[in-house]
Amino acid sequence: MHEYVDRRRFLQVMGGAGLSLGVGLPGGRALGPLAPAPLSGSQLPRGGAPDPFEPDPRLPDPEFFRRVRREFLFPEEIAYCNTGTLGACPREVVETLVASLTEIESDLPEWPYFEADGEPLTGYQPLRPQRERAGRMIQAPADEVALTQNATMGLSFLAGGLELEPGDEVLSTDQEHSGGIGGWRLRAQRDGIVLRELPLDEATAHGPEGIVRLFADAITPRTRVLAFSHITSGLGTLLPARELCELARDHGIVSVVDGAQAVGQIQVDVKEMGCDAYVTSPHKWLLAPKGTGILYIREELQPRVWNTLASGGFEDRESGAFRFMRYGTGSLAVIHGFEAALEFMERIGIDRVERWDRNLTLRLREGLDSIPGAWIASPQDPRLGAAITTFGVRGVDGVDLQNALWERGIRVRAQAGERVRLSAHLYVGPHDIDRTLEVVEELAA
Repeated sequence: MHEYVDRRRFLQVMGGAGLSLGVGLPGGRALGPLAPAPLSGSQLPRGGAPDPFEPDPRLPDPEFFRRVRREFLFPEEIAYCNTGTLGACPREVVETLVASLTEIESDLPEWPYFEADGEPLTGYQPLRPQRERAGRMIQAPADEVALTQNATMGLSFLAGGLELEPGDEVLSTDQEHSGGIGGWRLRAQRDGIVLRELPLDEATAHGPEGIVRLFADAITPRTRVLAFSHITSGLGTLLPARELCELARDHGIVSVVDGAQAVGQIQVDVKEMGCDAYVTSPHKWLLAPKGTGILYIREELQPRVWNTLASGGFEDRESGAFRFMRYGTGSLAVIHGFEAALEFMERIGIDRVERWDRNLTLRLREGLDSIPGAWIASPQDPRLGAAITTFGVRGVDGVDLQNALWERGIRVRAQAGERVRLSAHLYVGPHDIDRTLEVVEELAA
């Protein structure tokens, strides 16, 4: 019988099925042959390429990230600048995911179901090694980390599970993602809490201090929660998370941070930040398979959060954040791919990714500033900047600008009105930014 949480074996089943041919990859390319490896212990399957990508840290950034770019499956002439919606998985993550799913389905009858650990599914087993690894990405211990399916799920668990009474206030902003604000809106409609969505634009004009003052001025004796994005989805505004969490703590208020756009783009330390809860979607900037999420809940807050999705063990308050993973059957192959993505990003280094993304964004914004007719909607204050830039060309609809860029092989996402959002992540290069600027200049002429 095989265990299902090792990353070293499960490739032997792929030859006869033709999966090793990588059918349907861009440009007709294959994943490459996948070799068998033995199972051992409780580690995830090794999956993916026999020799995982090992970047040489001595290389200068331009050459380093040129080599990183080769690890992605979409054609090299494409500039993928929509990580704010979905990140692209590197080759070894895709191969791990496919090979893991193949092994699980091939060996499914062999599991006797006498214990949860090692089951060919998620939702019942604690997956502690994977939670430890995910926790290291945000500097949190495993007992305070649950693996979910996305940030929306984690935020809904918090919004629905926190003990709040009618009339209790939640302070947020008017620029939250629908998945981030939806749970609080639902709670307001169902239970009569008061949700106040504070206007963020005017505050950002006064820098981080203006944002903190916006929240501070809105606090009343009934305020119970501050809920905000670490980096906003629409404009890429980097909020002063540590200062906002300190403000909440000083007033005995729970701080809930939506990090869907942050983890994998910038270094995140939830302990240094001082938040009570933090969620993220690794399928964006961490380049993990779609359907992955991290939910951090500080140990002291956990007793105040009820499960709102209940399966066996939901009342087990001795298991830490594991009880928030009791959501029923899920895909173990996705968890395998998630850990492969964490390994990939660990090898590259978040500090190096952050530097590269920041330099790309600076190049883009300086170029846009030099083009008459182009305008930037994202905050210009560098203290509020992130690797998301929302911009436009006066007189050009956002969809038309998106389509014009796509005609040159540059994928961005249209926003409302005359705007598009460009995410500059590690598989984007300076030449991609320059191509973008060329299109903008032509449209603005």
